[in-house]
Amino acid sequence: MIWFDLDNSPHVSLFIPVFNELKEKNVPFEITARDFAQTLELLEMHNIPNTQIGAHGGKSKIKKILNLFERSSELKKYAKNKDFRLAVSHGSRTQLLAANKLKIKSILMMDYEFTESRIFNRYSTYLLIPKFIPDERLKSVGLNLNKVIRYNGFKEELYLGSFVPDKDFRSFINIDKNNILIVIRPPGMLGNYHDERSEGLLVHAINYFASFNDAVVLISSRSKKDRDFINSNIGKKGNLRFLEKAVDGLELVYSADIVLSGGGTMNRESALLGTKTYSIFTARKPYLDEYLESLGRLTFIESKEQIDNIEVVPAGNKNPYQFNKDIVKEVTGIIIDKMNG
Repeated sequence: MIWFDLDNSPHVSLFIPVFNELKEKNVPFEITARDFAQTLELLEMHNIPNTQIGAHGGKSKIKKILNLFERSSELKKYAKNKDFRLAVSHGSRTQLLAANKLKIKSILMMDYEFTESRIFNRYSTYLLIPKFIPDERLKSVGLNLNKVIRYNGFKEELYLGSFVPDKDFRSFINIDKNNILIVIRPPGMLGNYHDERSEGLLVHAINYFASFNDAVVLISSRSKKDRDFINSNIGKKGNLRFLEKAVDGLELVYSADIVLSGGGTMNRESALLGTKTYSIFTARKPYLDEYLESLGRLTFIESKEQIDNIEVVPAGNKNPYQFNKDIVKEVTGIIIDKMNG
């Protein structure tokens, strides 16, 4: 049996196609999930059975370390009497520690090479990484290339290839079709790789986009911390809204005219779907985002002046990336192979 641990919102969409493929092949699996961002809401929205274990440790490094051991201990108790032959996650350090203690093989998916990865490197059995990131970049951060398995595409392609947009989605979120919709995802203020420079760009971007009368600025908040930060730094504006419930993230970015985000997954989803995409991620740039910038699908924002030069107009026709249609079978095949190997 395979054990999946989902500890952040994007992992729900990421693994749904894999879950479906495993069901078709009658391969049993179970899911644990962390109470963080919209992870549990999305699992409920998609009717995916799971066991909720633990929550986010907060921004404090001491609390993060304590949470690392507390949640890994809870996961170990959960998995101890299960017949798990493989543990799979996208970046779950706590699952890696638990699996290692229980001598369960593990696949750790990752696509940001500059994340704090000592636990990934030491405790994973395999590292499943997109083919685009060069060996040289992985070696530069000390990753063990002997553990690396490649798959052919972006992780987002696992679910983007089957995406069919809902033409009525704007009505569902109460946005008029004649408005210019700007979706903003704040930086991960609780993340290991957060850089406070992005907060100044966030405030400037919200004020800039909200100055257009025909625009609606919709904030897809990660946590109470970023919502409180925005409320305390931005004056009351009639065309500024917070997303109040979990929605399909792909519908959200596809329906937008502009997406500006401080994180990687939403930026890549937006860029690959053909929406005009801007990144205010100011830590060390992911290779995959640099690659998307080289394709003209994403723009890094380095200054407030760049924001002031963004043209706020309707998107028009979009030009999606050509997705790898076989990627779900490829990744699921790798998982099954390593479970049996």
